[in-house]
Amino acid sequence: MTKEQEREALKKIEKIINEAGPDSYIGITFAGIIEQAEENIANDWGCNYKEQYETQTENLKEARADIKALASQYDDLKEQMKTITGALEAAQDKNKDHIKALEVAAETITNYERQHNADKNEIEALEAEIITLKAKLYDLMTA
Repeated sequence: MTKEQEREALKKIEKIINEAGPDSYIGITFAGIIEQAEENIANDWGCNYKEQYETQTENLKEARADIKALASQYDDLKEQMKTITGALEAAQDKNKDHIKALEVAAETITNYERQHNADKNEIEALEAEIITLKAKLYDLMTA
């Protein structure tokens, strides 16, 4: 069949569809088909809505499978996040305990330093008193 013969056949088909009307079963079923056929004839293409529909249906199935897999991965990651968050909170609590222990140790050291300084001052005062007493004893012994 030549392109001109195909154009003539297409005109006859289009006339039947138009007579049935756009809201008829035929009109609804063949919506866009005439235009597709005209482009195929003009451009030497072989495009058709059935293949496009089947391809899109397959793409949709694949997309749904991908979405399902991604949803599963999301759920897994969400669980991992909960686990990590729990571990982080536990580590932060432990860190708070360590900080508290360090604060107590620092306070204890500060108290020991104060006591050491007080003891040192007392020892120095006692040593000075011993020297004074030795001097008095010497004076008493030599007088």
